[in-house]
Amino acid sequence: MSDVHDINDASIPLLTDTLVPGNPLRAVTPLAQTFAAEAPAAVPAPAAEDGLFAHDADALVERLRGRCLTWLTGEGRNVIEARCNAALQEHTHWLVGHVSREIGLALETELKGWVRAAVREELAARSGVPPESGGG
Repeated sequence: MSDVHDINDASIPLLTDTLVPGNPLRAVTPLAQTFAAEAPAAVPAPAAEDGLFAHDADALVERLRGRCLTWLTGEGRNVIEARCNAALQEHTHWLVGHVSREIGLALETELKGWVRAAVREELAARSGVPPESGGG
């Protein structure tokens, strides 16, 4: 596959391609026309700080606060709980592996002493000599 873009192949546009012919800065696409049709013709300036826009902002904040709290007590709680459970499970697996390695290393050291003591006891029992004290 070649890294060279064939300008006659219009199946995959590149970032350098002009998707709307003409001046790209003045391009009007169907999506831009839709937004222009929905946009208000003029935005009135607020008369005072406590005017219409301050009231609208307070109402918007209150509605968003309500939606956030509703989400956090409903679907959001389930999302948070699932993520916490996944994190707890992951940490549990890590902790079990870490503790298992630590116990394995400690047992390896102890096991050497236990085997030496058992071999001494067995040799002493076979030869009739009492085993040496010390060991493990």
